Amino acid sequence: MRYVGRMLGVGLKDGKPFAFYRLNSRSFPDRKAVIKGDEVYIVNLTETENPYVSYPVVKILPDYAVVSNGSHTTFIAQALEWESPKKALIHVLDAMDYERDEYNTPRIAAIIQRDKDWAFLGFAGKDEFWVKRVTLEEGRTFFIATYNVYGIETLSLDFKDEKDLAEKVLRLEFAHPVLAIGVVDGGDKFRIGVK
Repeated sequence: MRYVGRMLGVGLKDGKPFAFYRLNSRSFPDRKAVIKGDEVYIVNLTETENPYVSYPVVKILPDYAVVSNGSHTTFIAQALEWESPKKALIHVLDAMDYERDEYNTPRIAAIIQRDKDWAFLGFAGKDEFWVKRVTLEEGRTFFIATYNVYGIETLSLDFKDEKDLAEKVLRLEFAHPVLAIGVVDGGDKFRIGVK
């Protein structure tokens, strides 16, 4: 079974955008996702000096949802107050670059906008950097990951709501699953489900 590390994806369900995040971990499997208002945090439950294992993972704004695998979540959300999703991803990912851990873990991020059929995905690795706009299609989910996924791959996901999305994502066939988060455009606002 393929190990992809942290992964996130975007898609369209009944004409509305959604996003997900899945944490797979070999080194720190004892973690949980905590919803605090319009944010979700990954909290590590074991002692460590590693600064990268607890972080804000989702930030909901009135029009946008930001999903990422690190502290850049907050900075991307702040940048969206004055610049476009594309520029917010480029500027923040370029400034923060990949994580300086033993694996040189890439920083990945996604932005979806309410009622829109597009999303932006970004990747900042040691030897690779890109930000891409994808046009979302019903029945097709685009995803990126920190390891063993090259560029953008696709899969299909069918779900009822944000909680079901998180559950289905956690069941995807990738190694060492820990938790999953689903973010769905509920019409009036984004809704968050955790599994």
